[in-house]
Amino acid sequence: MLPQLEALFARIPLLEKETPADFTITPLPGYTNRNFRLHNRQQDWVLRIPQPETDRFIDREAEALNQTLASDLGIAPQPSWRDASGLTLTPTLASSRSLTSADFSDETTLRSIVATLRELHCSGVRFEGRVDLASLLSRYYSMLSQPLQHEYRHRIRAARELIPLLQDRDRDYVPSHNDLVLENLLLGQDGLWLIDWEFSAMASPYWDLATLCNSAGLDYRQSVQLLSIYCADGAQMEESLLFDYRNLLQLLGDCWMAALVNA
Repeated sequence: MLPQLEALFARIPLLEKETPADFTITPLPGYTNRNFRLHNRQQDWVLRIPQPETDRFIDREAEALNQTLASDLGIAPQPSWRDASGLTLTPTLASSRSLTSADFSDETTLRSIVATLRELHCSGVRFEGRVDLASLLSRYYSMLSQPLQHEYRHRIRAARELIPLLQDRDRDYVPSHNDLVLENLLLGQDGLWLIDWEFSAMASPYWDLATLCNSAGLDYRQSVQLLSIYCADGAQMEESLLFDYRNLLQLLGDCWMAALVNA
């Protein structure tokens, strides 16, 4: 790995006078990228290296534009350097930690999570891109091997019947992160940060809420509580739509992961 990092350092102006030996390098988790914390007494960075196979899934230009908009809202860190491939160097949020499922049992933390989502969803900014659940599901399903397509066929058929009914009841699109797995939510002393904006676009507000519920493994009561806090200002949301989205996005995530693993 070190020879590759040396080549990458040479591409990044902020690191071109450094070598990997100048840093303590710690691997960080990630599905679509390889991530490393680079730190010494003077510097502390997160280096994100996109995996080439993710180019099939991610619009890097849209990601950059949307992350800048989210950074302007104060809910996302802004890379100090990035290139068109998605290679980024971002200051480390050293005092932050990833959320855990247990955090959703703490009402203060839960309200902080919802407040950050509401700030994004109600901001009025226009993200680049607009998700189409039916198209995404068909696209990811088409990337699967024939045995996997056979395995998923009943779930896909049910989803294709449900999506048009769901869309008739849910026409609101807002700026959305669209990948709120727990690793992408960092809790710090100054509040909650959302990271990794690769799949961000205009989407139904249910998308982020359902992804959070799935990622944290929330039960029925916890999911309803999350939705209730989200709607505290009078927003009209339906429990049934939230659970429909949970099922559909679980299937979408399963297809995406299978397509990525078998790329």
